[in-house]
Amino acid sequence: MLADARTLVRSVVETAIYLGGIALVDDFVGKMVASNNAHYFGMADGLAGHLEQGDDADQQEADGLRLLLQSVKEGGHRIADIKLRKLARDIGMDPLYEVLYRDISGNAAHPSLASAERHIVRNASGDIEKMKFKPEREGLEKTLSMAITAVLGAAEPMGIIFERDDVRPFVDILNARHLALAENLRDTAF
Repeated sequence: MLADARTLVRSVVETAIYLGGIALVDDFVGKMVASNNAHYFGMADGLAGHLEQGDDADQQEADGLRLLLQSVKEGGHRIADIKLRKLARDIGMDPLYEVLYRDISGNAAHPSLASAERHIVRNASGDIEKMKFKPEREGLEKTLSMAITAVLGAAEPMGIIFERDDVRPFVDILNARHLALAENLRDTAF
């Protein structure tokens, strides 16, 4: 279930970046509220558009949703999405986003050629021989390494948020151990 594990790691990366936002961006909680508003506003707008395609009863429901959306706009509620890539860049966590998040997104969380490839068995000529759907061992070390990196990425902003001076040295120690383990695995892999 490596695809599921990697999707979970992707969520940890998102959480780390959001924690960085909380730690480093003024009024980030307000920005999170505005993003939440935008999410539900978009859902309601999409549903209203769908209802408008229906009969008179559906049109009445759509009109009710449109009135609600208008009152939200007029009520001064902020409606603005948070762009994760921009947030990561703004707080200096763009390597975590560019390397881990993008890799996991294309390799596990979203349908893609890379994620489909894990279910394909090719013959010696490179042609598709069969499909496979079973537990897999290949890639476990990389997945665990990604998880460690994501958790370490989340630890540092937690130290800032909770004003703990002991977190950064702890992250440095664990990161050094992680790198040593990776080098050891690389040396013994062949």
